[in-house]
Amino acid sequence: MFGERIKKARKNAGLSQEELAKKLKIGKRTLIDYEKDETEPKPSTLIKIAEICNTDAGWLLTGNKKIEKDENGNVMISGSALKETLKSVIKNTENKIDIPYYPETYAAAGAGAYNYEEAPKIISFTKKFLEELLELTNFTGLHIISAIGDSMSPTIESGDKLFILPFEIENHQIREGGIYIISCSNGVLVKRIYLNPFEGKISLKSDNPEIPDIVISGDELDGCKIIGRVVGSIKKF
Repeated sequence: MFGERIKKARKNAGLSQEELAKKLKIGKRTLIDYEKDETEPKPSTLIKIAEICNTDAGWLLTGNKKIEKDENGNVMISGSALKETLKSVIKNTENKIDIPYYPETYAAAGAGAYNYEEAPKIISFTKKFLEELLELTNFTGLHIISAIGDSMSPTIESGDKLFILPFEIENHQIREGGIYIISCSNGVLVKRIYLNPFEGKISLKSDNPEIPDIVISGDELDGCKIIGRVVGSIKKF
């Protein structure tokens, strides 16, 4: 169970239950239940705990990895921990889903490379992991690309891997305020979309307050293509 590992990671990071709960944006009672193994956190929550507590995500998820410390005694995260953990989980189950990953395709703050012509790599995930991480049941067309730039910081950081659900899978329906990959004259962007149908334009907004909005209308709007919605992300591995 996860409880003891969560407690150990929290204490190694010098955090109280209240402090960690606040960083996770959950109630203290919920964290207490996690540490007592009375409820089981989602994999995405465990990954957040690993990041906040600066511990090994693989160890926190499975207990198989050891916590590594630097020369100053600080707990370190192994860059490949999540990937290795996922592989170890997959070995123990046949219920897996193969997701294409395009490592040279980017969605950017300013200009990006729409490069789906490259041959994708395949990353396998357990169905349960994807269902809990992405809250999806239909994985048709789901694929992974990389983010570059800081326009969506702190929600998405440069190097994060983005799970993209193609626009057509959702019947070309835009979710107001959702994060989308958009190909337009500015490049291939990752932005939140806000509609203004009465004025025939859309606004592309960044989570980084220092990045100005992009307003698209007229002929430029006709030339835009919404590639898909960002349904989840994980830190670079």
